[in-house]
Amino acid sequence: MQKGINNIKKVINKLPNSSGVYKMISLKNEILYIGKAKNLFKRVNSYTNPMGLNNRLQKMISLIEKVEFISTEDETKALLLEASLIKEIKPKFNILLKDDKTYPNIELRVGHKWPQIKKHRGKKNTTHAYFGPFASAYHVNVTLDTLQKIFSLRTCSDYELLNRKRPCIQFQIHRCSAPCTGNISVKDYKEIVDGLLNYMNGKDSNLVNNLITKMNKASKELNYEKAANIRDKIRSLEKTNHTLQNLFKNIEEADIFSLVNINQHIAVEVTFCRNSQNFGSNTHFVETKIEDNLTEILQKFLVQFYTTQNIPKNIIISHDIPEKKLLESAFYRKTNSKISISIPKKNNIKIIVEDAKKRAEINLAKRLAELEKIKNLLGKLKNKFNFKNNIDNIEVYDNSHFSGKEAVGSFIVANKEGFLKDKYRKFNIRNSNTHDDYSMMEEVISRRIKYGDLPDLIIIDGGKGQLSKAKEAFLKSNLLNINIISISKGKQRNSEKERFYSENGREVHIEKNDPLFYYLLRLRDEAHRFAISNHKILRKKNLFTSEIDMIPNIGAKRKKNLLLFFKNVEELKNASFNRLCKVPGISKATAKQISIFFEKS
Repeated sequence: MQKGINNIKKVINKLPNSSGVYKMISLKNEILYIGKAKNLFKRVNSYTNPMGLNNRLQKMISLIEKVEFISTEDETKALLLEASLIKEIKPKFNILLKDDKTYPNIELRVGHKWPQIKKHRGKKNTTHAYFGPFASAYHVNVTLDTLQKIFSLRTCSDYELLNRKRPCIQFQIHRCSAPCTGNISVKDYKEIVDGLLNYMNGKDSNLVNNLITKMNKASKELNYEKAANIRDKIRSLEKTNHTLQNLFKNIEEADIFSLVNINQHIAVEVTFCRNSQNFGSNTHFVETKIEDNLTEILQKFLVQFYTTQNIPKNIIISHDIPEKKLLESAFYRKTNSKISISIPKKNNIKIIVEDAKKRAEINLAKRLAELEKIKNLLGKLKNKFNFKNNIDNIEVYDNSHFSGKEAVGSFIVANKEGFLKDKYRKFNIRNSNTHDDYSMMEEVISRRIKYGDLPDLIIIDGGKGQLSKAKEAFLKSNLLNINIISISKGKQRNSEKERFYSENGREVHIEKNDPLFYYLLRLRDEAHRFAISNHKILRKKNLFTSEIDMIPNIGAKRKKNLLLFFKNVEELKNASFNRLCKVPGISKATAKQISIFFEKS
């Protein structure tokens, strides 16, 4: 540790007494830690007296070789820069947000003549209306299902809208007003759209009364089917309002953060509320075992969370944070609007926070139990195959192809925390003459070796042949101490007759009632699933590469229209000039080119 302290002291006199961000860097040029400071000199100098710091930061200091810094205009800019750098670099001694996901929204395409309602992720169109974020696709689907019962707007694509000759089943079950076949006027459709906008914006006080009036009118006119349909809408609306139990009443726009701690492991439940409606909640896990103060953890979590998420007007937190005013200033800088961060004061919000804490505790307990289970299995795996070192990181390899075509090799990555899907990789097999699994495996392993940073264990999906080829690839690269095993399906390819082979080709027997047996199968099955999915993507891409691609002036859009209009390429070949002209986007000149092309071919 003293060496690290000395390295910090070397740079102390170069640091300004102003705000900024500092990076602690190791001998291997790895960024260990990123922090922000109101006064860089004072903050970095505090690390030269590490006795008041926790064990995690003391260990970090012992690895420091040099310190770099970036000056900023003020502390709010330092805070935002720190969060973006942590999210990008992910230093191992920083508190990291485990789940970095995008949340779905509901999109209402109000810029269209017949507005469509659908689930949406990604970039937003300024001409449309969006509602969210929702905690998951499930919450979006449930909300869409309810909205369709109340507001009969279309969910179909523009192509279906333009080409449908009669209403689909959504119209028959009163979930769409069928604008595609002219069953509703533009004016009446707009009325439904306005009702949906009012409902989603929390202005639905008159909605039930308006529906009751319409129901009574339909009943007096003896239109009982229409009256029954409106009655069902009212029931759906009342059921939705009852489900909310008024807990979210008067919460216009807020994200609610509820933090829990089990044995220094942290989970944060994020609950989304918009226009007095609950849009669901999601549990986030802090990546490593933490010794910091809970309020500091929550503060760092908030800053990282909002590097990618939209910031609402109100942020409600279960624990007060030390730099609340600083965060509010930083968020104001990002949004150019006032952001309020507060702890719950009203009883209904306190209940929401406590309920969220219970969910977070349950999910964190499940996660910790699963982590302990996997940790024990990795220990058993080491002992069963007599590995010298502990097994922390695993890669599992598999190939997929169709008679040697569309061949794809891939590997999945797992550790004690489960599958690391962001680290999965695929390889399109380059050697077109390679038609056997053995050579494919050798090619994939050879290409993987070039990336370096190999795992503690490599598992090959295959028998002794694939295992031997993988070993050859490592030998050619002079890598002699790689732990490698394979899993063979057996002669009958039955999932209950798997055989396991160690590096020297010796079969290792694992009882079927041993949890290790099913853990290895789970790894193998995930690798197989990933390989198959990549093969299907490549095959589908190649299937769509047809003679149509050779026709002059036929791009992706026209190709899609041709494939949708005709059953297959053969029907397209035999189509008359007049029929070709009926395809959307196909002019007479293009139709003539298509006809000439197929006459020559």
